[in-house]
Amino acid sequence: MAPTPPSSPISPPPGAFAAGLSAYLIWGFIPLVFQALGSMGVGPWETLAHRTFWAIPFAGLFVWMAGQGSQALAVFRKPRVLGLLALSSLLIAANWLVFIWAVNNGKVLQTSLGYFINPLLSMAAGALFFRERLDRIAQVAIGLAAIGVVFQAVAIGGLPWVSLTLAASFCGYGIVRKQVAADAQTGLFIECLLLGIPGAVFAI
Repeated sequence: MAPTPPSSPISPPPGAFAAGLSAYLIWGFIPLVFQALGSMGVGPWETLAHRTFWAIPFAGLFVWMAGQGSQALAVFRKPRVLGLLALSSLLIAANWLVFIWAVNNGKVLQTSLGYFINPLLSMAAGALFFRERLDRIAQVAIGLAAIGVVFQAVAIGGLPWVSLTLAASFCGYGIVRKQVAADAQTGLFIECLLLGIPGAVFAI
């Protein structure tokens, strides 16, 4: 019997790099938009309300393009899935609200540190909650992140609570979403509905 050839690495789908780069470029410029809104007197709560409400049609479009309309409707007949999405909605709303507030209060560097810490915190959560193994490099990375938080705390004279809140809330969001028995587009659409409808009422 011939030996089994080694499996080739999985290549990313076409356009994946461009999509990822575009997403990060957009995310990098978002603080400028929030600062412009803040300078016009729009508060963080109102910005969050509009952000969640206007996301509904776009998230719905993604569900329609993926052919997941029946899956989205089925979520409302599954209390556990709906409850988990309600929890993930609260976590991501807290993340967004702190981010918007921080950007408009001169704490952009703390937000950057928070999203730097987040993937390392997610690795630690994977090892703790999902029994994923961390290699030596991952352990060193987590240790360096902890050292970075200490240095930042010394530099600002206290705990970088903005950074820690952003990292913890987004990590918690990822943990909860990992438990949701629904595709990404469906989950996003339900989250937008749960946040966007009360957000529209608040904005009005």
